[in-house]
Amino acid sequence: MDKLVVPFFFYCILLSINNANGQAKNALGFGPAINFSKTGSYDPEDGLGARLQGEIKLGNRVSLVPSIGGETPYNAYFGVSGKYYPVDRFHMMLGGIAYIGGDVSAGVGPSIALGYQLLSSQRHFIDVDFHGEIIKVEPYENTTVLGLRLTYNFSFSRPK
Repeated sequence: MDKLVVPFFFYCILLSINNANGQAKNALGFGPAINFSKTGSYDPEDGLGARLQGEIKLGNRVSLVPSIGGETPYNAYFGVSGKYYPVDRFHMMLGGIAYIGGDVSAGVGPSIALGYQLLSSQRHFIDVDFHGEIIKVEPYENTTVLGLRLTYNFSFSRPK
């Protein structure tokens, strides 16, 4: 019974500060990422990375998300996506990335993500995103990169 007290207390705290709104915001975020891909045809590759992203509010449920990061299988990338909040806590992103280095040399590719807001307060929120990208690897074959990104964000605008 004592083992349930701490998780219950933690859950009560989350419920008291967790007032997620499905609204676009002006925010700045950073966090870790882990990716899984198949480079070329056979070699599975996974790795850690990091991401810095902004969010620029365009409408109540729509924003623009520029991002930079370093994640395996590419050394560095720059991305721009549109972010849409269909319902509270959930968002979808669609855009593209330009990447360099690593096993993939350089190129551009599409990017898509589905996300959920784990925790939020008036100015702080934590997102988890499941993302996918299509990139070209040597010798010029398409491969898919799938991964998870956990991002802490600071919002410059209060939700209405």
